[in-house]
Formats: sequence, structure tokens, C-alpha cells
Amino acid sequence: MNIKASKKLTIMALFTAVGLVLQFVESMLPIFTAIPGGKLGLANIVSIVNISFFGGANALLIAVIRSFIGSILCGGVMSVPYSVSGAVLSTVVMWLAKKYAGGRLSSIGIGVLGAAAHNTAQVLTASIIFGSVYIWTYLPVLIIIGTLSGALVGFAAETVLRKTPITKILK
Repeated sequence: MNIKASKKLTIMALFTAVGLVLQFVESMLPIFTAIPGGKLGLANIVSIVNISFFGGANALLIAVIRSFIGSILCGGVMSVPYSVSGAVLSTVVMWLAKKYAGGRLSSIGIGVLGAAAHNTAQVLTASIIFGSVYIWTYLPVLIIIGTLSGALVGFAAETVLRKTPITKILK
């Protein structure tokens, strides 16, 4: 493994660790525990930044690892399918938005799309697990919460992207 690959692997491991810390901190915020499925999605900051630096494949790998470990540590085994399905769909949607909308869509827009995709994946997962289509009636509530939190996450990611000289580190 060359030095550049080692640096990239180290930075990706740090992204995973930061995402886990953000997910843990978020799980301790009492304001969002009152709304089932409602959360800030702080770990998506890591996904947006990672998509910008390394592309979607790396971001997807980190999102899956982070959401799997984080859901076991913060929510238990039953939360794994919700967390992983949300992480996969949101990362793919954000990756595609970044790839195809590029400069026409800010990190805030990408964050909102990621939050909506995450909520949709979680409702789909719940619908499958519980065998009910009625759970879909809850999606509009989650989309409203997700729009607000996705915008906040996107703003935070944009701030990190502006202030992080990672391209210099990888050289």
C-alpha cells in the first residue's frame, strides 16, 4: 500500500469514527426522542463531505459501516435495518445529486434530498417489517422534520467543505 492510499484509508477511518461520534451524540439529544424517526441526521455531514472528497462508493461504504455499528451501539439490533436502509438510500441519492446536479445544487439541497431519502427508506423498511401500508401516512411528518434537519446538516457540511484543506493532505 502506498502512502497516498494509506492516507486515504486513515482519513476514511476518521470519517467513520466522526460519524459514529455524531450518531452517538445525536442519540443522547432528548428533543428528538419524542418524535419516532425524527432526528437531526448529524452523521450525514460526514456522508456529504465524504462524497465531495472521495466520491459515492467510499461514502456508501463508510455510511453502511457507520450506520451498522452506530445502530447497534445507540439503538440496538432492531434498529439496524432502519439505520442501514436509510444510510444506503440517502447516500446513493446524495451521491447522484452531487454527480448530476453538481454546481446547481448546494450542500443544503443535497442534505435535504438525503434526509428525504433516509426517511423514505425507513418508512419502507417499517412497512415491510410490520406488513402494513398504513405506516406510509407518517412519511409527510418525517419529510417536514427531514427538510429542516437536512438543511441544517447540509449547511454544516458546506462549512466543513469550505474550511477543510483535505486535498492538500492527500497529495
